[in-house]
Amino acid sequence: MARVVTCGGLTLEGTSVSTLETCVAVRELNLCFDIGKGPRYAAGMDHVLLTHAHQDHAVGIALHIATRKLLDLPPPVIYLPEVIVEDMRNLISAWERLERRKTRYTLVGVRPGVRYDMRKGLFFRAFPTEHSLPSTGFQVFEERKKLKPEYIGLDGPAIVELKKRGVEITDPVEIAVVTFIGDSTITPLDRFPEMLKSQVVIMECTFLAPEDRPMAKKKRHTHLADIIERADMFGCEHLVLSHFSTRYTREDVNRELAAALPESLKAKTKILY
Repeated sequence: MARVVTCGGLTLEGTSVSTLETCVAVRELNLCFDIGKGPRYAAGMDHVLLTHAHQDHAVGIALHIATRKLLDLPPPVIYLPEVIVEDMRNLISAWERLERRKTRYTLVGVRPGVRYDMRKGLFFRAFPTEHSLPSTGFQVFEERKKLKPEYIGLDGPAIVELKKRGVEITDPVEIAVVTFIGDSTITPLDRFPEMLKSQVVIMECTFLAPEDRPMAKKKRHTHLADIIERADMFGCEHLVLSHFSTRYTREDVNRELAAALPESLKAKTKILY
């Protein structure tokens, strides 16, 4: 069942349970992170940022494309690790043959560090993550304009005159809005700590119990202890933990987080389960 979490001016609608389904729609940004089973609440999102090809994150991609066609919506743009583009295209083509119909969509293979514009003033950069399949995380930015220092304090008419003369009076400013890490060990955050400076960080926390830490390492997931050990790194305003193992109930998750998280994280943390 989809849940709604609000934070940092964003509305996150989705579900994220390990081995079952992960799909998180962000309506204000017109995108969803992963597509799960192709849920109805994600159908209106023009952009899909796909972290990797495990079925609980990606199996609904063909259904998402078909649903948007049924609803007379534009073809979706799907961003995914470059190395899996052709396999994904072949998978979608197989469904087209089975259903005897053609669909329209765009697959964009992403590379770490490259800027990808989704619309004017909104873009993302991918960063490499560490999982059992090729995977990537995403950091989404808004680009705004800021008056150059030398023009601060000028009155309106002076600003208008500069514009008439073709003077560029602003500089672009990048605002890190949201980071979605996807399935991964904690290691990429040690390499790319700037990913934790977005206003909102959504990350997995598959395992909680101390005895499950070896399993987290084996499966290339994140353990709660990994996060706690790096509490001082989280410069975000909001932290959304997700992708909990099915061995834990929602009550288990709330209890473990309440008992283990330091105050610096507890105040900013929500769960998506």
